[in-house]
Amino acid sequence: MANDPPNQLEDERFDPQIEAAATTWLSQRRGKPVRSGPTPLAKLMTTLIPLEERKAGLSVCNLQQRWGEIVGETLASICQPEKIKGETLVLKVAPAAAPLLTMRSAEIIGLVRLAGGGRIKKLTLVRAPLKSTNHSAPLRTMRPLDASAQRKLDEQLDQVTQPSLKAALSRLAQATSDID
Repeated sequence: MANDPPNQLEDERFDPQIEAAATTWLSQRRGKPVRSGPTPLAKLMTTLIPLEERKAGLSVCNLQQRWGEIVGETLASICQPEKIKGETLVLKVAPAAAPLLTMRSAEIIGLVRLAGGGRIKKLTLVRAPLKSTNHSAPLRTMRPLDASAQRKLDEQLDQVTQPSLKAALSRLAQATSDID
């Protein structure tokens, strides 16, 4: 087989002059070059986020700031992220809530990984009092209306027949009296 003469049919079909003419003709008449499409978003993002941050994922500060958003307000009220040790997230939990969080640890890990903490694979619970996260302004105490304002309000509410609506309007008037 190694000493077989070349196939004469193949030699007759290949003519270098015809091949060159065909190549020239095609190069002159081809349409626009085919493009691969837009650059994938993941490739563009790698240029925006430094390598160290991409490897690290979420930091503890990011977790603490977004904790209620990540796990929901109910779970956020009974636990807080404290630190990350390698692939383990350490949570500070209210002592009574530890059994519940142990039971839901797989769900919490999944939520944290979904939020960007891809390296988190384990959860450690530390029973300790939680820091207060309620940053809302203290509620104002309503002061009662003076006698003339109360008479004027009663006159305006005489036409209201439903007692619940009347009480609600009265509370609204007292709450907004300080604003004037």
